[in-house]
Amino acid sequence: MNNFLTVILIMFMGSCASLLAQTADVASAQHQILGQQASGATQLRSRNNSHPDAQWFPKAGFGLFVHLGIASVHGGIDLSWSMLANKSWEDGTISPEDYWALADKWNPTGFSPRVWVRQAKEAGFRYVVLVTKHHDGYTMWPSKYGALGVKQKLGGRDLVREFVDACRENGMKIGLYFSPPDWLFDAPYRNWDATGKTKLDTRHHQVESLPGKPAGHDERRREMVRGQVRELLTNYGKIDIMWFDGGHGEISNDEVRHLQPGIIVNRRNGELGDFGDSEGSLPTKRFAGWFECNDPCWPSRWWGYSTSDRMDTGSEVIEKLVVMRAWGGNFLANVGPMADGAMPPEALKAWKEIGKWMKHSGESVYDISGGGFPEKANQPVTLKGDRIMYLHAFPNFHKELIVQDVDRKPVRAVLLRTGEKIDFDYKDGTLSVRIPPHKRTRQVDTVKVYLE
Repeated sequence: MNNFLTVILIMFMGSCASLLAQTADVASAQHQILGQQASGATQLRSRNNSHPDAQWFPKAGFGLFVHLGIASVHGGIDLSWSMLANKSWEDGTISPEDYWALADKWNPTGFSPRVWVRQAKEAGFRYVVLVTKHHDGYTMWPSKYGALGVKQKLGGRDLVREFVDACRENGMKIGLYFSPPDWLFDAPYRNWDATGKTKLDTRHHQVESLPGKPAGHDERRREMVRGQVRELLTNYGKIDIMWFDGGHGEISNDEVRHLQPGIIVNRRNGELGDFGDSEGSLPTKRFAGWFECNDPCWPSRWWGYSTSDRMDTGSEVIEKLVVMRAWGGNFLANVGPMADGAMPPEALKAWKEIGKWMKHSGESVYDISGGGFPEKANQPVTLKGDRIMYLHAFPNFHKELIVQDVDRKPVRAVLLRTGEKIDFDYKDGTLSVRIPPHKRTRQVDTVKVYLE
């Protein structure tokens, strides 16, 4: 990353910079454990789905990631990853046996997607991705495959069905996260020491050796995974995103697209995906093609619910969203529901804050393309066609907004929050805009520039 962009991003993120770096390091370590390619800012290979039903993705801009899971009962551990001892990142640790025992205590009576999906829509989210099965193997639908899930523990309550129905009622695009790695299925044969320096069993007891997998074990897991994915893609109507997390082609993307022709598939299962991604922090350089950044927000540094970790404010999420949209990418903000399945109050408060901003400035992040930031602009720029430009002034930015190489002459500029006209200068292709200090706020202030 060049020095100019480094300074700008540090300025934007403020005190969040160290947290962003930490979550990016965690993501890298976790991807190595899952055998994935590094989650970086370059789309290595892509085949953007050309089906008409897939073309909404780069225009949507803002998605919600929901890490629902049994770890929330504990309140101090992350989903699945907490089962690994001696991790290189900060997280609570629990033995796999004790972790899976949490399933007996988890009863998400407060999981009400008809309520929170509507709240998410009011906040400006355009799509939602729900964790249907994490690495711990717990299925959120009554699957015919696998040994742990709502079928065994919640009387067959279909949390996926409730989620899908709520999304359709609210006109939200539907995404399903699914982990092909299944640590419950592989439990006796895994080493639960993340470093590999010792061998730990499911009680975190050190052992001389671990049993080898019986003949046909891996193929039985692949058959289970294929069966589960087919259920998700055939039992719930149209699905817009299949969000894999790990795996090595247990079910091919060609079969996924055969079952759901208009679906978008990520690149995290060892096969060719429709979009690139970064995780745990904003990308550090401009990317190619469709792109999405998934980032912990509620809580701010891991995926599942925590009773003590800080939570992002609405203003912080708006800033991340604007940076991503200035490059034409989507921002997927993660939330971990509480032990009863309800959304954390801090998240709901942030959603209301985001929703208020969206009412006056949301047009600058939807159905747009990225502008020339930071190469030709000192603040994030988005474009709508060739006649509208949006300039985003971050709260701690007090200089003139400058955009170079503006081909069309600006004819009017307005502050979206108030509709007031804003003065500007235009000379030799350079646009300069200064928002008067008394018109500034502690959020991103957006100026809409009309071009002739």
